[in-house]
Amino acid sequence: MWRYFDIWLVAAVLLLTAYGILIIRSAVTGAPAFEALPSDQVRWAIIGIVIMMVVASVDYRVLTSAHWYIYAGLILTLALVLVAGAIGNETRRWIEIPGVGIRVQPAEFGRILLPVTMGQFLADRARRMGKFSNTIASLIYVGVPIALIFVEPNLGMSVLYISVWFVMIWLAGLPLSHFAILAVLGIGSIAAVFPFLAEYQQERITTFVNPEEADPDDRFNIEQAQISIGSGGWWGKGYLGGTQSQLGFLRVQHTDFIFSVLTEEMGLVFGSLVVISLIGFVLWRILRVAWLTPDPAGKFACVGIATVIFFQTAVNIGMNVRLVPVTGLTLPFVSYGGSSLTTLFIGIGIVQSVLMRHRKQEFG
Repeated sequence: MWRYFDIWLVAAVLLLTAYGILIIRSAVTGAPAFEALPSDQVRWAIIGIVIMMVVASVDYRVLTSAHWYIYAGLILTLALVLVAGAIGNETRRWIEIPGVGIRVQPAEFGRILLPVTMGQFLADRARRMGKFSNTIASLIYVGVPIALIFVEPNLGMSVLYISVWFVMIWLAGLPLSHFAILAVLGIGSIAAVFPFLAEYQQERITTFVNPEEADPDDRFNIEQAQISIGSGGWWGKGYLGGTQSQLGFLRVQHTDFIFSVLTEEMGLVFGSLVVISLIGFVLWRILRVAWLTPDPAGKFACVGIATVIFFQTAVNIGMNVRLVPVTGLTLPFVSYGGSSLTTLFIGIGIVQSVLMRHRKQEFG
């Protein structure tokens, strides 16, 4: 089976990760409190590579056959976050592992495991896709984890889960009439949910909609991000040479706004286009696996994982260039984050597992 292992996909992922580590190092230069982050990201990358190989060696049908157990585990861990999770930046999103000082974000693992569990959920209901009751059942299925994530609060991750659900159920054969009904309900839900958002979340949205009336401090980082990207030009200011990043004008530049850092320092040619092209190549290789496999659950899982990477990329770049509100979603494989990086490697391992077992004669 290892002869089907996609080395090109892994190569692109490793290049992205290495590029991200270099940019993280530049982003934290001159900030003693963050000096260890590049080394931490290297360690997480090594752990992620090992986990990816282990996951690839395991038949993905072991995961799909246990999809209810995985789903239940996800719900329990998300509930545990609300009860006993660690607090950071006025949010409760992490579970701290005692004795080792490591924080794990269950929502990050859920964004990769949800495509697997929901892939089997939809495959089992292939003959019922025309029934609106099945559409409602899928909404409830994804709505439970979304509700738990929303109250952490984590609006960006909640929207990501909704996007994964929509793309997967559309691929499974969502009738157009159902889509029209859900669109109307969705618009109404947005208006109903807005008053319950955290104050900082409301400020991010109002700042995006009406920046002229927003508090100058609320729009400061967005403006600095635009200056960073615009001043980078075609070729950039050089590695470690960005003025907005190196002089401390740009905040959270190793996570949310790392795209601004790499564009300012490496420019459009060696910065933006390189990262976007590599992520595009990764998406193409994942969707190729979805096209090759005859197994509906494997196909849905691959498309769901591709949706996660695409959506996070589009939203992260979009908020850096002021096309969407700031959500806190990171740039896949490039931004700093242990849970984010390792779960993405798990996703690549699942895709590899599907590819390695895509031949019909290899299905038991």
